[in-house]
Amino acid sequence: MRVTVTGATGFLGSYVVDNLIKKGFTLRGTYHTSEKRQALLAKNVEPVYMDLERPETFLNVVKNTDILIHLAAYYTFTGKKNLYYRLNVEATRILAEQALKHGVKRFIYCSSTEAIGPVQNPPGDEETPPNPQFEYGRSKLLAELQIKDLAAKGLSYTIVRPSGLYGPGNVNDVSYWFITSFAKGGFFSKFKIGNGETLIQFAHVDDVAKGFTLVVEKLEKSENQVFILSEDKAYTYNEVYKILSELTGNPPPKYSLTPALAKLLLSFTHAYSLLKGDNNLLLRRSIVDSVTKHRAYSIEKAKKLLGYSPRYSLKEGLRETIEWYRLKGYIKK
Repeated sequence: MRVTVTGATGFLGSYVVDNLIKKGFTLRGTYHTSEKRQALLAKNVEPVYMDLERPETFLNVVKNTDILIHLAAYYTFTGKKNLYYRLNVEATRILAEQALKHGVKRFIYCSSTEAIGPVQNPPGDEETPPNPQFEYGRSKLLAELQIKDLAAKGLSYTIVRPSGLYGPGNVNDVSYWFITSFAKGGFFSKFKIGNGETLIQFAHVDDVAKGFTLVVEKLEKSENQVFILSEDKAYTYNEVYKILSELTGNPPPKYSLTPALAKLLLSFTHAYSLLKGDNNLLLRRSIVDSVTKHRAYSIEKAKKLLGYSPRYSLKEGLRETIEWYRLKGYIKK
């Protein structure tokens, strides 16, 4: 069975590829630069060129493949609305249409729990009415709808919604900024927004990669289904700060800010980040609404149908991740 992975050299993609290799699948992976092509060849993965902005490159991606795992995306919480639509919605629709036309047996799409967004009465699940906060989540939801529309024409699909990813190898992302800011004694190590009792749920990247592998291994049970993948536990921000404090030696935040005051203080960093083109979400006012609304989700469906069983607790996963950041020099030892 031939499996093609788009975004195969990205953070999640590299873990998905490694897990599928361990299971003995014949793999093809997409690349965008010669350096990434070499990375795939080093793993004995057949490299296939792909550019999300050039749909004419999609044909080689869908040819000669049985299962297509679409991970490549325009991933940022501070991007341009037109790019979200073009690269996450339109590109996904075109790729799925090509997959259907050329006989791909399963189109596996990496969405996000951001397609659901904040949950008023946690935990949310696959049936929770979507209420995405960010344009990124809206684009993922719209892409899901495009895929489901194509199912009426015969497309066999699975949609996977990971929660916030973290783990060794993750840089320039929300969890990276949050962890390293705390470890370096930044704003989020000194101040918490609200009372710290809002729920947040993380997913170690290797657990999610194993979830994708289960989808491939259990095609019958996963057909035309949506699955949330995450750790089987949500944490309050106070609990997260306590874990980070134990792992870094820095004390938990001493001061609490009201959302209104936090937005006022972040107005300065918000303006600066816009001026400099800095994508760090922690510098934007929208982070206030994010951390004061619950993001907690049930993984019972994935456990029941796929046998999904995440290995990492947050403390264990953060310990491993912080050690990697220290090793690579992102935070001091």
